[in-house]
Amino acid sequence: TGYLVRRQVFFMDISFLLNGETVRLENVSPLQTLLDWLRQERHLTGTKEGCNEGDCGACTVIVTDPTSVKPLNACILLMPQLDGKAVRTIEAIASFGQIHPVQQAMVDLHGSQCGFCTPGFVMSMVAAQINGDRDHDTTLAGNLCRCTGYAPIVRAAEQAENQPCPDWLTADRAKLAANDNLDPNSALPQTSDALAALLEKVPDTTLIAGATDVGLWVTKQLRDLQPVAFLHRVRDLARIEDLGEQVSVGAMVSIETLRLWADDHHPSFSKHAEKIRFNTGPHGGHFGWQYRKRLSHRGQRARYDCSWGSFAAAVRCYAQNYQTGRFLS
Repeated sequence: TGYLVRRQVFFMDISFLLNGETVRLENVSPLQTLLDWLRQERHLTGTKEGCNEGDCGACTVIVTDPTSVKPLNACILLMPQLDGKAVRTIEAIASFGQIHPVQQAMVDLHGSQCGFCTPGFVMSMVAAQINGDRDHDTTLAGNLCRCTGYAPIVRAAEQAENQPCPDWLTADRAKLAANDNLDPNSALPQTSDALAALLEKVPDTTLIAGATDVGLWVTKQLRDLQPVAFLHRVRDLARIEDLGEQVSVGAMVSIETLRLWADDHHPSFSKHAEKIRFNTGPHGGHFGWQYRKRLSHRGQRARYDCSWGSFAAAVRCYAQNYQTGRFLS
């Protein structure tokens, strides 16, 4: 739950799995990053702080929900985004007391030199191995290394790609299924109707979707964004519907999900989405920004800030017409 103080949500209660254990937190700042919480409060320092803006990948963790396994940047992942999900850090990817095959491959093939970037690379490689993704140039594109030249890291990824999924993945998914009943929270709406009602009541709410851009407002610009609402629970905004002559794409569909869908339906669009792919950033941020730019070109006042990690402008425009988050193409 969260509570309002002078129309601002200062604290929230959330629950998630951390390395297989249920964590319930009360009075969490909605703008606290997972990286800071892991290092400062849990002392899990294997997750490194590098750029603190989602570019270098040193802070990569694995986040699992009922439908996906993703390597995400903890430095721009805000704590409420974890509600109802499972997080794995580098300290907890071993199985039965043995290091993960990806870790062993990195040792055998000399994939680490100074070692600062290594945990992030390993987490991205483990997620790729779980997902059966063998396009290593792409899956490792979000991790930077100044030492190795990448060749031994790619060879390690290739060596580990046929390994079975770790046992902890099954355990995490079972616990998520058992705890599927999420507590109601106005700052974590579960439907577009609930989101529209929230915006009608508190129209200056900052909407946080993937936080690929909003996270930098927090970590670099030190902005106070409250009141805020998080959109990862709004499942009806995460759908792709083929309506025959047009396609309805929910504003919470990530660019990567849209790209994979377009591979089979619209290959030319898939090639465009490949250039701007994100695991967390919803397409609404990118196309919402384009929509806002078109309004500006027409001489209309662009009322809301919108960028790649947030679809605030577009969802507000559509909410006023009771079509929250719909993008037709």
